[in-house]
Amino acid sequence: MSSPQQQALLDACEHYFHVFFVQRDAAGAAALATDDITGFGTGADESVYDIDFALHLYQRDIEAMPNPVHYTLKRRKAIVLGETLGLVMGECDWHLTIHQQAVTMHNVRFTLLMRLTASGWKVEHKHLSQPSLAHGDDEPYPLKQLEARAVVLERLVKQRTHELENAHRQLHQVAITDPLTGLFNRIKTDEVLEEELLRQTRTPMPLSLILIDIDHFKRINDDYGHRKGDEVLVDIARLFQQRKRITDCLSRWGGEEFLMICPDTPHRDALALADSLRKLIASHAFSVEHQVTFSAGVASYRAEDGRDSLIERADRAMYAAKRAGRNRVVGDNISPLDP
Repeated sequence: MSSPQQQALLDACEHYFHVFFVQRDAAGAAALATDDITGFGTGADESVYDIDFALHLYQRDIEAMPNPVHYTLKRRKAIVLGETLGLVMGECDWHLTIHQQAVTMHNVRFTLLMRLTASGWKVEHKHLSQPSLAHGDDEPYPLKQLEARAVVLERLVKQRTHELENAHRQLHQVAITDPLTGLFNRIKTDEVLEEELLRQTRTPMPLSLILIDIDHFKRINDDYGHRKGDEVLVDIARLFQQRKRITDCLSRWGGEEFLMICPDTPHRDALALADSLRKLIASHAFSVEHQVTFSAGVASYRAEDGRDSLIERADRAMYAAKRAGRNRVVGDNISPLDP
């Protein structure tokens, strides 16, 4: 029979699983962890060393799989390590539906190190893993019968992990892609921008952003409906993809906004690229009677810049283009390019 402390640990574990897997609440799951949370998940990049990255992984997971993930607990054990420290370990199966296909991840082992705080037990370290099927009974390393093991492993790779590998690839693609346009989403764009800013600390090179907002897009939705508005966004994304350079990172920044990260691109060249895109869109025959145009702001990296300041300057320049009459490009340090 469990002691009151052991039962409290089991209840806290169950609540944590329910909030994350069933309710799909990233902030709620993060609130059930300490600020010092660490841990490892089943994904190759899922190594957590702080609460911010834990929240990022929660949000990424839920964006890729917004529906409830049902789970079956097979066994659990709570161990009291001290007055404010406890451990819960066990195994469970995850039941997912990915692209209308049922997927079950069997025998996921979990370990939760939990700390008692003023607001209850919280997760301080989490570890998830799936057991290797290459080991025999009483065999800590797959050393015996190597030839037979190679056959087993080949069959397992082909028959048992193929579906999960596809599912993980699909989940990764979903996590970084805007589902409407097929462009990168904001999560992936943030990653690329952070990498480019880090590169500036090693090898400073020109770096520019182009922030684009479709003019009067609400009128298109109001006059023709949201489906037609989506068609316009998809066409714009396709035209941008055809014109962008291979080194540029193009994303749907949100709604009717697009962001292009242009490495090794001085301000003047970024303005010229943005204006060529503007002319391309303004001259294209879309499936609506309204002429489709955009306003764009261009900002280029300065030595004191961080992510937020660079994006903020591009945003201010874009709104300056709006105020100047729309259908134009404005740089963060020169006069607007009129149509």
